[in-house]
Amino acid sequence: MPSFLQMEKDQTTTYPGYTPPALPQKIKLYISALVSVPFYRYGEAGNICYTIGKNILDGVVLYTMFVMAEQELKVAAILGVLVKYAYPGISMISSTYTSEFIDKLEVAQNPLFQIPRLIWAHVGIAAGQALGAVCLLLCFPPVFKYFFHSLSFGPHLLVVLYLLHHVCDGSSQIVEGRTWFKIIEIKIRRGENLKLSQNFWVIYTLAQNFQLLLGQIFIWAALGITAEFSPALTTPAISITVAFGFCCVAAAKFILPVAYKFKLCS
Repeated sequence: MPSFLQMEKDQTTTYPGYTPPALPQKIKLYISALVSVPFYRYGEAGNICYTIGKNILDGVVLYTMFVMAEQELKVAAILGVLVKYAYPGISMISSTYTSEFIDKLEVAQNPLFQIPRLIWAHVGIAAGQALGAVCLLLCFPPVFKYFFHSLSFGPHLLVVLYLLHHVCDGSSQIVEGRTWFKIIEIKIRRGENLKLSQNFWVIYTLAQNFQLLLGQIFIWAALGITAEFSPALTTPAISITVAFGFCCVAAAKFILPVAYKFKLCS
């Protein structure tokens, strides 16, 4: 995997005399990539859909889950420790296996071999994130109480569900970061459109910043809805918000594989 310094070198030395475009031109390049590169269009649609759904779920489910864990189940401290210490381990394991997978793909320079493998990896990522969304939805207090509140080991089950959410969704995000980068490297950075190729890092960075901004908007909107209607978590506004967020996450990363299956991108 290239280091950050190597990336910086690639950005500044690949095209001598290159001048970074102004923001309006960056936006035009991003839109141009969406329009002219089908792989990027459908993949980015999945990224945006996931960003919206995941931040909605985080804004509603995580807040209400931790309130329930602290006030009723008394396991908030365990959940906090889980977040701090479990996720780095998941990240390390996922990164190791992903690097091995990408290294094997690098041996074969032919995109006709690489792309199908990357799409299959994307299917696994989509399934992992969908399963992670299910685990997180089960942590939502009304859902959790409906299915598990009568169980004597309910508090421990909440911890297990939250851990499974991190295992499924977190590891999938890490794998996706590398495989998605490889896809757009093939289709944009080494693609036929010279203008997009020369501005690959501009497009990539703008997409990341756009998703970050979009995530902030939706997580704060979800928190606002939760604060407005809490503690009545079964009101239509919260129920529809959670359902919408769950559907977005569950379907998001299947968009690219389905588009590839139906030959909407090649």
